[in-house]
Amino acid sequence: MIQSARNVSVWGHSLRAPAMVGASAEGYIQPMNNATIASSASSLPSRRLGGAGIATVLTGLALCFIGARFLVVPGAAAAGFGVPLTGLAAYAVAKGVRDLSFGGLLVAFPLLGERRAAALTLLLGAVIPVVDGAIVLAWRGAHPGYLAVHWGTAVLCVALGALQLRRRA
Repeated sequence: MIQSARNVSVWGHSLRAPAMVGASAEGYIQPMNNATIASSASSLPSRRLGGAGIATVLTGLALCFIGARFLVVPGAAAAGFGVPLTGLAAYAVAKGVRDLSFGGLLVAFPLLGERRAAALTLLLGAVIPVVDGAIVLAWRGAHPGYLAVHWGTAVLCVALGALQLRRRA
């Protein structure tokens, strides 16, 4: 039944497949040539980070650090956030897991070449530091240091998200 093996392309991946006698898979599997390889390679996401990608990864790593700090030393992390724990250990765990997850996305998307996903995560995620700042404002009042950190982070997220969208792949 098997006549010979040949190189084929399946969804952009180069495979070596047996050619079957009497079977035609031409509608599903096309023979590979240099043009097919070049076009499938160009459809893959770009792995180059660029300045905005590097800044996004660094922002994600910083957020992972903040999240881990909330899980390891919740009292100190909460004081740095601007709202002390005061017996609310669940707040520290929720904040830690949230920041670790969000930071992980900001690290993973640029490294995987998913520039638009990173941009969307940054732009939609900018709501988080805005709300964090509002929580600090409600708890402490207008404390410029804490508000600058939270709302400055929101501005950074919007700026990096916009840069990720403007960057050419």
